Amino acid sequence: MNLNVIGGELASETSEFQRLNNYCYQAGLHLTLEWKEGQYWLHSDDLKENPIGIQIDHELKRHEEFFKRSSIVKELLARAVGVKSGVRPKILDLTGGLLGDTLLFLSFGCEVVTLERHPIIAFLIKSSLANAHHPALARLKFVEQDAATFLAENPIPEVVFFDPMFEDANERALPKKEMRIFRSFVGQDQDALEILKLSKQLGAKRLVVKRPRLSVELGPSPQLKFEGKATRYDVYFSI
Repeated sequence: MNLNVIGGELASETSEFQRLNNYCYQAGLHLTLEWKEGQYWLHSDDLKENPIGIQIDHELKRHEEFFKRSSIVKELLARAVGVKSGVRPKILDLTGGLLGDTLLFLSFGCEVVTLERHPIIAFLIKSSLANAHHPALARLKFVEQDAATFLAENPIPEVVFFDPMFEDANERALPKKEMRIFRSFVGQDQDALEILKLSKQLGAKRLVVKRPRLSVELGPSPQLKFEGKATRYDVYFSI
């Protein structure tokens, strides 16, 4: 077995286990999922580290508490996706990952469609969603699908958000634990530029690309940039 499962209902005879195990086998991966606190977590490659997972209710409540003290419309990400007083755009998040940005969009009050194509990460998302009960989740639709297929088959919402796992020579800082683990088995999004071009070609009114602050632009020069201490949002508008 290339996939080791500790606890829960993901038994080796289930079709879901077989699907994930086959993926791990084909990709040459040896991964461990552990059931705890009502959902599955992914073990780190470092035995000294705790496994990673998505604590959806906890994160949404944490955002709620923060925005009781701080204005949403002043947030860099909120400004990048076009959140304004009385304006909450519908957002398509092309790269769900650990739902960090998706949960922020929900906290802003936006309706969100989130995609994730990697089977293991998508499984973690589905497991965490089944364990979550926050009312904001009524505004979230999760789709286990690659961005190119979804973009070609569905209407494009007001805002498309893209956070590709795409490195360049200017990224010198060591990635945090979750990103290091992701890169160890997910790898880079080699089709990132193609997804950017496709989003523009299909008429995304507002395309937001998340990049490390010192990183090169993924594609052509954006019409607008929102730059923080570590992160930059490049914004493209349809003409």
